[in-house]
Amino acid sequence: MVPMPITTATIAALAALTGQTGAQFEADMGLGLGAAGLTTESARLDLDTLAFYRQAAYPCLWSGRFQARPWRAPFEVEMARRQFAVAKGDPGASIEVASRLLGQGARLSLLGNPVEPLAKAASEPGALSEALSKMKALGWIKSDVPDLSTVPEYAQKAAAALLSSALARHEGYRAAMLGVTSADTQRSEWKSLPDMGSPAAATKAVRFLAAVDLRALLVSAQGLGFAVSYAESQARLVPASTKYKVKVPTAWGPIVLTGGSDDTYEGDPPLLVIDTGGKDTYVGIPRTGVGQSWLSVTIDTAGDDAYVSDLALAGAKVAESQGRDGHRESRGPGSALFGVTFLVDSKGDDQYRSLAPAFGSATFGCAFLLDVEGEDVYDTYADSLGYAWFGIGAVEDLAGKDEYHVFSQGQGCGMPMGFGMLLDRSGDDRYSANDSTIDFPSPQSAEHNVSLAQGAGYGIRADFSSGHSLAGGIGLLYDESGDDLYQCGVFGQGTGYWDGTGLLWDASGDDGYRGQWYVQGASAHFGIGYLEDLAGSDVYLAEMNMAMGAGHDFGLGYMLDWAGDDVYTGPNLSLGAGNANGIGVFYEAEGNDRYQASGLTLGSSSEGQKASLRERTLCLGMFLDKAGQDSYPPSATWAQNGTRAVNWASRTESRATSQLGVFVDRP
Repeated sequence: MVPMPITTATIAALAALTGQTGAQFEADMGLGLGAAGLTTESARLDLDTLAFYRQAAYPCLWSGRFQARPWRAPFEVEMARRQFAVAKGDPGASIEVASRLLGQGARLSLLGNPVEPLAKAASEPGALSEALSKMKALGWIKSDVPDLSTVPEYAQKAAAALLSSALARHEGYRAAMLGVTSADTQRSEWKSLPDMGSPAAATKAVRFLAAVDLRALLVSAQGLGFAVSYAESQARLVPASTKYKVKVPTAWGPIVLTGGSDDTYEGDPPLLVIDTGGKDTYVGIPRTGVGQSWLSVTIDTAGDDAYVSDLALAGAKVAESQGRDGHRESRGPGSALFGVTFLVDSKGDDQYRSLAPAFGSATFGCAFLLDVEGEDVYDTYADSLGYAWFGIGAVEDLAGKDEYHVFSQGQGCGMPMGFGMLLDRSGDDRYSANDSTIDFPSPQSAEHNVSLAQGAGYGIRADFSSGHSLAGGIGLLYDESGDDLYQCGVFGQGTGYWDGTGLLWDASGDDGYRGQWYVQGASAHFGIGYLEDLAGSDVYLAEMNMAMGAGHDFGLGYMLDWAGDDVYTGPNLSLGAGNANGIGVFYEAEGNDRYQASGLTLGSSSEGQKASLRERTLCLGMFLDKAGQDSYPPSATWAQNGTRAVNWASRTESRATSQLGVFVDRP
């Protein structure tokens, strides 16, 4: 089926089904804040004071909107969630939504379905031969155009659409890189993050970032994404038993059209693979960042397949691999380095395993993995499973009980000007950020890993060194249905650091969450952390500090749970807590809930730093449970059913410049 564009009508129809959670939250919070004489207009970040302390280049559009109107954030999230719901299974549509939230977008669907002209052209007789002939005329193919008579009609349509789109979108990719000299050198230098603490390295990096037209790159990726959606819909119509094989060498990598056999792909990345049958193994494919390779697309429509960075990983576990920390500067399957990569698997129980950055891992590019059905295992080390640094990296899995494993920076991790997202549409899933094998010891606790996973936005802080800080990007994990388990170490499950925005949305099911520090809707240093669970009886456990709606240092932390009898076990600075002029928000809509925590918790805040601007700047912890018979720890004497309390840490003549916590439990 040809995917439909995002339109006002489809969003309105979805809105009628999902309700107005954002508007309800804002109204409830307005009433709750009234206990302290505050309103949703007065209880805000002081943007002038924030600007005094904060400095970071390349802030994301969406983050700025949260900071300007913090009580509107759930409405903003709801609108984005609806758009991602409409974009289900369509990489072009998801890239369109993500790029606009970054502030780098365009709307190729504005004037109609972008797929229709591609589909029409691809259906013309000889369309694939014509596309190959155009590539030959441009010098990208040196050999003769091969005989295509053995290639099934639907495989030809798929290939024709993709190659035609590649020819059309190459100009946009070239435009994005016009300011970049010595592409091979840049690819080598940007395999790892720059040392922004070094004045020379930071200045060089800043100049390079300004030379890349990220918007042009993402527009090209968006157009190619629509073509990929159409191509997959055609290729999957070829019976898995149909045997054929055609290979065409090009300057952009080979084109391989095959079906009906078990194949192994390895070596230089292909421009295009369409494989319609067999149990296949892909080693480091697809990927970009080699030679003239700027685009690499793989569509596999049948079979239990393996996508690995090394043949030794087929059936092995990343956590048990020796030397696993030595691969971060190489690139694995489903990665994009200065280019665009799409990997689509239509059917089968598949293995995705990589020691190198892989599976929706983008650096100055766009990488999108779409798995349509099957029970899959995603096993990675770092910078994977929806990771982006100046670009968009995405994994979308439409069905099946799946496992997602990473050590650090994955499962929806947005680095500077990056949108990393993991979208799982159904199934009882397991999300693990390894916290038992300590390869990434955290400054907060060396006994735990820095996860930066499961919805994490991460910026590069350099205010104490070169001064060239970079704002964090957007990290999103969106699970639509199923009973799910989430486990991480430090920084995860909806967390933001240094102007980064991290979000975890879980739409339904009885779920379990476990983390350590800066988890479950917690933020630090102007960041935004956001966790929202829409339904189910859930269990939340955070063991160390800063969790469950906690904001630190002008950060915003949100935790919202809309239904179910839930259990919360939190640490210090949790359950609606503000610290160092941050705002932490906890919201429970219904259910008989149990709370256990100590320290600054349940609607509390710290005092502002004296003899500084901070002493007259708002710090707020906001807790609201609006229904049910709830249980609270005896040590929190102010927390009782059917009561409200204001916990003043420091009170000025204006409540909007004080530091306080608000507790509200409605009977």
